[in-house]
Amino acid sequence: MIEKILNLENNNILITGTGGMLGNDFMEILKNIKSNVISLNKEKLDVTEIEQVMDCAKYKPDIIIHCAAKVDADYCEEDKEYCKNVQLIGTKNIIKLAKSVDAMLFYPQSFLIFDGTEHIYEETRPNPLNYYGKMKYESEKAILSELNNSLIVRMAGFFGGYHLDKNFVGKFTKHLSSIFSNSISIQEVGDRVWQPTWTKDLAYNSLVLIANRKNGIYNMASHGSASFYDVAVHIVKCLNLEKHFIIKKVSSKKMVQMEKAIRPSHAYMHNKFLSLESIDFQRDWKDSLSEYLNNDYFKELFNENNF
Repeated sequence: MIEKILNLENNNILITGTGGMLGNDFMEILKNIKSNVISLNKEKLDVTEIEQVMDCAKYKPDIIIHCAAKVDADYCEEDKEYCKNVQLIGTKNIIKLAKSVDAMLFYPQSFLIFDGTEHIYEETRPNPLNYYGKMKYESEKAILSELNNSLIVRMAGFFGGYHLDKNFVGKFTKHLSSIFSNSISIQEVGDRVWQPTWTKDLAYNSLVLIANRKNGIYNMASHGSASFYDVAVHIVKCLNLEKHFIIKKVSSKKMVQMEKAIRPSHAYMHNKFLSLESIDFQRDWKDSLSEYLNNDYFKELFNENNF
């Protein structure tokens, strides 16, 4: 479906945070078209340093995809200064860069700007419960107030990047691999509800929006919803680990005790604008997760020696 993003050919596209899950998938998809991609991980660009950011004007970017962020909500509760510097100050620096070169700015937003008390539409008013969410929302407001040529996509919780995945799917599969044995292990997983969404699907769908020069705010999430327990059960089934692990559902209230950042107990986003404009390329979460897990990375993670 690369034809849907061919309008991006011959553009200079600068991506921050390419060492992360989402940024990496943007970069991988763009390799399929003739665009000039400037890939900047945190070693190449510290977005908190205005001099470094403004020096990127030399690349003459037409589009800036700003993925650089500290996505660990619990860590952000412990080091709020660092969180503010990366999320908010870093984004304000990127805004200045976009203004100076008249570039379009794309910003991936987190569902953690919402409290989960109601279904989430593009019109739903954010009410972040943790500091990470607050800084992400402040960043969004800064973009909307400073730039007309900007696109903000509010994304569901995601998985992706295989070894880069620091979210639930990545942590859980690595945990299972580390404790694997011939005996049966019982794993407790909470019942908090989310929409597990593949970063590959998010990146592709976002590039379609960018290629069509969309502006404003869009929601983007996989179809359907699942508890973390549901996802864990699906992982064990897809990886043929049912003889080795039993997943036990526990209340999210028990899991909350191990977290520093408050999170919504239920987060369900509707892709209202994507659907209305017939550009919703998200999939059922089970379909995308099944395809993701059918990768050599997981076969190697649970190699023949384990079995």
